[in-house]
Amino acid sequence: MIYDLGNIYYSTLQGVRTNYTASKTLDKDAFLRLLLQELEMQDPLEPMETKDMISQLSQLTSLEQITNLTSAVKDFVEAQTSVNPAQLASLIGKYVVVKNNEVNLKDGEADSIIFNLDEDANVVIQILDENGNLVRTEDLGSVEAGVHGWQWDGRDDNGVSVEDGTYTYHVYKVTSSGLEEIGGMEGGLVEAVQIKNGEGFVLVNGSLYPVDSILEISQEGDA
Repeated sequence: MIYDLGNIYYSTLQGVRTNYTASKTLDKDAFLRLLLQELEMQDPLEPMETKDMISQLSQLTSLEQITNLTSAVKDFVEAQTSVNPAQLASLIGKYVVVKNNEVNLKDGEADSIIFNLDEDANVVIQILDENGNLVRTEDLGSVEAGVHGWQWDGRDDNGVSVEDGTYTYHVYKVTSSGLEEIGGMEGGLVEAVQIKNGEGFVLVNGSLYPVDSILEISQEGDA
């Protein structure tokens, strides 16, 4: 009886491919299985040449190395982006400076707006309500380099007291090309820490700030 080895070989490989098509990837196990099936179903009168065998084994080795490298990179990225609870807890009691662009107004009194200038410049502060409407523009004039604070009196540009709430502010320095935002900041002791959806937060002066907003950390009393 004469068997059509070509048809058997084709059918067998099709079955193997079907089993691994669902994953849309050909991993090292699938590759090795295909190679073994090819060896089993090869024509005894025309076996695979040694050079072809070496070539396919080399491909298998390369595939395994790439798979291992991909896995290592994935593990590294996950380790870098994950929050370490112990490290986060060590911030409690430390004095930190965080990025901030919100100012709270309560009973007509507002938090100080703090900013840091890297050079002498004219400074302009704008305050917006929760809807993004401009409430107040304050031109501080020429300000020396360093850390400064400005106390908002809770009034708009017309001198009218505004409602209590949380407002957004922007600090700009005037340059030859226009206004350049330098942002604001807040300083205080870390009262507590939290983890939400895999992201770390610190509680400073009653407000939560993401860990990646921290600009500076110092021991208690060193600020």
